[in-house]
Amino acid sequence: MDDLSTIPANLDHLIITVPELEAGVAEFERLTGVRAVAGGCHPGRGTANYLVGLTTAGGPADAHTYLEILGPDPQQTPPADGTLPLDAHLAEGLTLQTWAIHPHAFLAKVAGANTEGIDFGEVRDMSRETAEGELLEWRLTSRTPLPAKGTQPFLIDWGESAHPAEAALPTVELEEFSIESPDAEATRRALEVLGADDTQIVEGSEHRLHARLRGPSGVLEF
Repeated sequence: MDDLSTIPANLDHLIITVPELEAGVAEFERLTGVRAVAGGCHPGRGTANYLVGLTTAGGPADAHTYLEILGPDPQQTPPADGTLPLDAHLAEGLTLQTWAIHPHAFLAKVAGANTEGIDFGEVRDMSRETAEGELLEWRLTSRTPLPAKGTQPFLIDWGESAHPAEAALPTVELEEFSIESPDAEATRRALEVLGADDTQIVEGSEHRLHARLRGPSGVLEF
């Protein structure tokens, strides 16, 4: 039986990276039966994305949670060093790379993380153009390489911009979500400081994200 407590209340979105965007979207559709819709491009960063809404059984309909499929933008010139945001250039097939949370009081959480020595990187202002030409602007915490191999979430604040999940997105159900960690206590402490202490953590040999998505055509597990 699915346990809703495994889905963090502050979950904003999951990010899947792919080496080739159209092929990745097609593979996601083949496995789940859901076709992601174009989100937009990240000018100057070499990437674009497609989006799918996320629901949970019994969860609120207005949870504003989604899945981002991120990959190289064929309409942009790749960065000179070949490096793409969130290591998208290193993806092999569909890769659950990292996740974002939208805690209340974004700046307070950032200050708390600084005080507690949680390495989240820096706060950056970001933007992208939607497929309709609308400009979305937000701020987030960013670190390269990803902290704890992507299992530590980054914080995001959408400010005055409309949340991407407010759009009419096709959806899949997020049935399970958890973190595997070789140091569960340290991971638990970091998540508590950042605002995701309701995340399920399991002991394991390495840092990994686990998720199970269900669509009309099947189940996709990471």
